[in-house]
Amino acid sequence: MKIQIDLKAADFEQLWINSMEWMNNDWQKQADRFDPSPLFSWGFAYWFDNYAALKMAEGFLSSLGKNYATHSDENTGDWLILTNYASPCHLRKKLVNA
Repeated sequence: MKIQIDLKAADFEQLWINSMEWMNNDWQKQADRFDPSPLFSWGFAYWFDNYAALKMAEGFLSSLGKNYATHSDENTGDWLILTNYASPCHLRKKLVNA
């Protein structure tokens, strides 16, 4: 069975528990904590503490046509999505820092 849920960018921000810019943050030094081993060329990282939120986030990114990769974070026990999608909070940070 497949269902469709309408999510907006503001809804996406309520799904993750932590996010940050991924590229150029020395994550290579901690590569062994992720399964499978991630690429470090993605722009942003989003952590999810439950599977339902992860699946909704994947559906949201897919509906936008955004590429992403899903990993487990063995240090936190959470799931991780790496993508070049910048959520509204990251877009606001870029405007403030401009």
